[in-house]
Amino acid sequence: MSFIFPPMASRLLPGVVASFFVISSALAHGDHTHGQGSARVVVDGQTLTVSLDVPLESFLGFDYPPKGEAQTQTWQALKARLAEPLRFVEPAAEGECTPAGTTSKPDLSGDDPGGDVANLVYEVRFTCRKPEALKSVVFSAFRDHPGLKQLRVQATNGAARKSLTVRPRFPALIF
Repeated sequence: MSFIFPPMASRLLPGVVASFFVISSALAHGDHTHGQGSARVVVDGQTLTVSLDVPLESFLGFDYPPKGEAQTQTWQALKARLAEPLRFVEPAAEGECTPAGTTSKPDLSGDDPGGDVANLVYEVRFTCRKPEALKSVVFSAFRDHPGLKQLRVQATNGAARKSLTVRPRFPALIF
């Protein structure tokens, strides 16, 4: 005895198949909601590491290779800003932190982005002379990128852990 009658099975099968593709597509692309991203902030000794995972569209207004002169200029401007980590993240001055390096995935240093880029993962490392005085981190990326509406932040500072959402109106993580 069958629990699904053949006529019913033929009506259900397309929906099941479509659901499979939607779910597998979402898993393959990770978290990708335009305007929203995530950030991980870790203070480990004198090192502050901030990693942003944001849809490229939130930084550029598009998430495909630039088309035309205006988009090419926008692309070049983003690449220039990536060389200035304080345009994305600003540790509190009291921590006396200086940028120690950045990485981005994918690497955007070339002229051709090489196809669609869903998310940009941008990591900034700082060396802090007074990490114990580090009481906040401001996500300055909101200033230059109006398409960025919020970041879900996971922070670890020693044994303390914190999760919160920051937005342009109050773009700071307070430890």
